[in-house]
This record gives sequence, C-alpha cells and structure tokens, in this order.
Amino acid sequence: MRFVSGLRRALGFRNWFKPSNSSQPNISVPVEQLEQHWMVEPPNPPTREEAEAYVKSYSFWYHRMYLGNGVYTLPPTMADLVWALIKPIFPADLNGASMLDIGSNAGFFSILAKLHGAGRILGIESFKMFFDQGEYFRNIWQMDIEYRFMDAHDIGKLDEEFDLVMFAGILYHLKHPLLVLEEIGRRCRDAVIVESEIIPEDPRNLLMTRLGPLGEVKLTPATKGFMKFYERDELNGDMSNWWAPDTECLLGMLRVAGFKYFSRPIYHAPSRILLIATKKEESLLDWRKL
Repeated sequence: MRFVSGLRRALGFRNWFKPSNSSQPNISVPVEQLEQHWMVEPPNPPTREEAEAYVKSYSFWYHRMYLGNGVYTLPPTMADLVWALIKPIFPADLNGASMLDIGSNAGFFSILAKLHGAGRILGIESFKMFFDQGEYFRNIWQMDIEYRFMDAHDIGKLDEEFDLVMFAGILYHLKHPLLVLEEIGRRCRDAVIVESEIIPEDPRNLLMTRLGPLGEVKLTPATKGFMKFYERDELNGDMSNWWAPDTECLLGMLRVAGFKYFSRPIYHAPSRILLIATKKEESLLDWRKL
C-alpha cells in the first residue's frame, strides 16, 4: 500500500468517516442503536483521568472505542453504522468461529466479534499509530486477540484459514486489489464482509471497450464491470487511494476469488458499499438478511 508522511495524509488514510456532503450515510440508524455495542465494562480499564489523557494523546482516531468509566474515543462513526447493519446477520453466539480482521485499526470489529463469542482472531494493520491503539485496547479488554503489523498485500504469507474475514475500508487502498481478494479467498472458509469506496451506479456511466466472441469482437458500450484507477491524489487529496470498482466489478472479483453467494449490496453512502460474500449457501452469517 502507498503511504505518505504528514498528518494530512494520515487523516485521509480512510476517508469515508470525514464529514462532507459526499460521505453522509443514506441509511438512517437510531443513535441508541449505534451505541449498544459496549454493553459491559472492560475488565482492565484505566481511571477516567488516565483514559481521557490517553484519548487526547492522539491527534486522530478512526474507531469509536470504549475505555470504561464512560469514556469513548469518539462519538459514533461510520464503523458503528456498519456494525449496526451487519449485527443482525450474525448468530447470537459465534461459538468459537475464527476471524481475520484486515485493517484492524484500533480493534473495533475484532473486540466486538470477541464479545459475540468469536474464537481465534487475527488483526493485521499497517499503520503504526492504529496498531498501537489496537494493542492498548486489547490490554484494556483483556482479550485473546493477536495483532500483527502487516500489510494486506502480505496475507499470502499467513499459513492458516479463518471462518470469517472482515474487510472494511481497505480495498480501495490496495495497489493490487484482485490479488488480495484471491488471497482472502484462499484463507476464508466461509464468508467475507466487504465495505468499500465504489463507483456509484449511474445511467451515465459508459465505457467503450472491445467485446464479443472470437471473430466478432467489436467496440461495444459497457455500462458496468469496470474500476477507476487513481494515479495520484485525485480522490480526497489522498495518495493512499488506488482503485474504486463499480458494484459489478467488485462482485466479479469476489467470484474469481472463490465466493459464490452474495447478499444484496447496501449503499450506506453515495459512493460506499457494504455486502457479504460467502462460499457456503448455508453460511455462519445469515447473508440473506442484509
């Protein structure tokens, strides 16, 4: 992945939480539903004063995390919305299912999966600030979660498989998204939760390309199945953005990666998609509910 220095780049690393007209969610979820995640106190909380000081020690947070004693890092964020949307498809108890959390950040999805009965969880994060935050919250919550300082492009080095993969806010930051999706497919036994920047569905989308059977190939208008390449900082002034697929392109890449069944896509913001892809029709996740 492409990394650049400076706080401005860091703030743009994942862009959809930022307040702008283009990133406001299309889906309305009651605030109280967004705040139901943390129903218990962490077993090893800092004092309120220590927690507040720790939160202030970072100039930027991406995940809303609970430190105990009523202290949170942030108000509800887009990650809370994503969890509120996917929580109904989870079983009441994950019953020891394993999960790979790609781009684990401060550990929001990893910790919530543990609180819902997950077993082995491996979180990988390539941004040092977020990796350190994750380790801090793992200690507060005293959870058996492993975090590795690792780039998503390197998951081919993992020698284990997982029941579930969390893949939220990462795909468009990848230089080689199909390669990573194929590696996910090799290591995922059941389902992947995908959230990403996309090209919005629009009747004006049109690409002229050569299509057709052998001997009958001709320039043909295509209205879907393509991906936008960002050479520099064209998207959000952020050089860590590389690609944005449209929905059909994303589904096609997931099929190539070995996934067969798909939930309906949820467009929770004008250019954001959330969907479940599974290898099993009867998946651990009730993907038909999304």
